[in-house]
Amino acid sequence: MKKILFATTALVATASVAAADVSFSGYARFGLSYNDGTKEVTNASRFRIQADVSTETDSGLTLNARQRFQTEENSAGGLNGVRFGASMGAVSVNLGNINGVIESAPNLYMSTNSAGVGLEGNGFESLAVNTAAGAWGWTYYDSAGAGATNGIELVYSASGLTVHLANVKDTSNGVGVNYAMGDATIAVAYEDFDNGDSIMFASAGTKIGAADVAIAYGDADIAGVTADKFSVKGGTSVGAATNVYGFVASEDAGESFGLGVSHGLGGGASFEGGWTRNEADDSTISAGIFFNF
Repeated sequence: MKKILFATTALVATASVAAADVSFSGYARFGLSYNDGTKEVTNASRFRIQADVSTETDSGLTLNARQRFQTEENSAGGLNGVRFGASMGAVSVNLGNINGVIESAPNLYMSTNSAGVGLEGNGFESLAVNTAAGAWGWTYYDSAGAGATNGIELVYSASGLTVHLANVKDTSNGVGVNYAMGDATIAVAYEDFDNGDSIMFASAGTKIGAADVAIAYGDADIAGVTADKFSVKGGTSVGAATNVYGFVASEDAGESFGLGVSHGLGGGASFEGGWTRNEADDSTISAGIFFNF
């Protein structure tokens, strides 16, 4: 994502000087979505601006914070909860609206501008942890709300290995481990909730020439409902500006699949379109324009 540096301020304390950075970035998307279950065509849009600030102390400790402003077609929008962080060397600690262990796992989402199919994800049935037991049940950085206001996470990352521990007060504990070697990644993440729910995610992915492929597995026990799901997804370049992609997912409740295309228009803009279908024979199509700024 292209970032535009709005301000770089010199902070002077006694005889030392440290650089503080404030940067803004974001994207916008707009188009149409159709679902043959409801037989309705609706507007599909999102506008997001993200602010990232950081500074480094005399001892080499990096301090940072992130906040987003986001609106969508069905909400007036506003600011979300802030995530604060501190890092030194291979160790990072984050507080507040944390990312969580499952949300941070490689190959959870598709490698597309929507992170799913089409302009806005088309229900994100490609995610192995969106199952018949429930969807979006794990801890994640909340772009439109307060998020885990009492969340804390510790991340160690070095030589391709990442170990991730997370806790949300009175809600859950999580642990994740992933390893990257070249273009190949493997990951496993588990979140255990105080109410007895649990979600596990595992994945493996790599690049083969111009294509990226991944296989993922999710196992969820939510509110007494258990479900497991497999998902295979990937995409490849077709020419200099076009990428085609798709997924197939299967669980006891049935199968789902989707196809999509992204075509670059230049200037950070692209046309996005995609179609998904699930076991209930509901199809969703979304298409429109996406651009970074």
